[in-house]
Amino acid sequence: MSASRYEANIARQPALTRAVLDAPAPAWLKLPRGGIWLVGVGSNHHAARIAAWFWSRAGLPVRAVHSHDFARLPARVRRGEAAIFLSHGGGRSFTVAAEAAARRAGAFTIAVTARGSRWRAPRRLVTGPAEDTVAYTHSVTTTLAWLMRLPGRAELLAPFSELAAALDWGPAFPRICAEADAILIGDGPREWLAREAALKLQETACVRARAFGLEEFLHGPCASADGRSVVVAFRADGEPRWSAARAYLKRVGATLVEVPSENWISQLVWGQRLAAAVCRDLGVNPDLPRPGRPRYALARAELKRGLPR
Repeated sequence: MSASRYEANIARQPALTRAVLDAPAPAWLKLPRGGIWLVGVGSNHHAARIAAWFWSRAGLPVRAVHSHDFARLPARVRRGEAAIFLSHGGGRSFTVAAEAAARRAGAFTIAVTARGSRWRAPRRLVTGPAEDTVAYTHSVTTTLAWLMRLPGRAELLAPFSELAAALDWGPAFPRICAEADAILIGDGPREWLAREAALKLQETACVRARAFGLEEFLHGPCASADGRSVVVAFRADGEPRWSAARAYLKRVGATLVEVPSENWISQLVWGQRLAAAVCRDLGVNPDLPRPGRPRYALARAELKRGLPR
């Protein structure tokens, strides 16, 4: 299979992310002193969760919320708070509806979206060009670049210095067949890297992939792992519960692939590349949703009827 647009977009990430990190900040870009909300769905929700983890440890009063939940409970945001909404396309969605509701409530709102987006929010941060595949890559890393810029803490930006090296970094990719039981787990913020990698596997290779935080997995879902399971572990050093996970998975005969790093951006890109590798093994084009199955296109079109206008 020839190189896909999905793989090309992975390779574009260092340059596109550097453009965001070097872009001049808008004059209005100063967060109020109140609470901060990070709002998104799918990959953007994962980005919000990752950013919230690191922001909170930098002492910022931040909460990450799913767009649908935020749109259904707009009264929770107040005047004097900042609400940052993440949507690549900025089209008809719960994220766009939530931003409008928060603005009406008096919050300081920011839209983070792609260049050429239809979203006409009054304050926008542009991530880069629109994605041209089903599964998003560079829009995720560029969104995270803006999010990590906002607090003004140099340590939050440090991981991006290794983004170019991440294109060739990491352990060998496991073979995940179409019938495999793929389980992705992570500790701390790496739970959301695991969920993002699982989403990429689902969107591109259409394999069954499920994701958990480390302790969530050990608390119950580990009972479903067996000799057919391929478990991918996004981990940092120093978490003792990984020893328990290794011992359990060895006992039940599951295959374990560890992706250890203190740099979360390297692990994020490895997860994107894993999906590309699985697509190559299966002979699947990662640029297309369920190729050759028109019923899925119809089903997706019907889903959009329930979105807010």
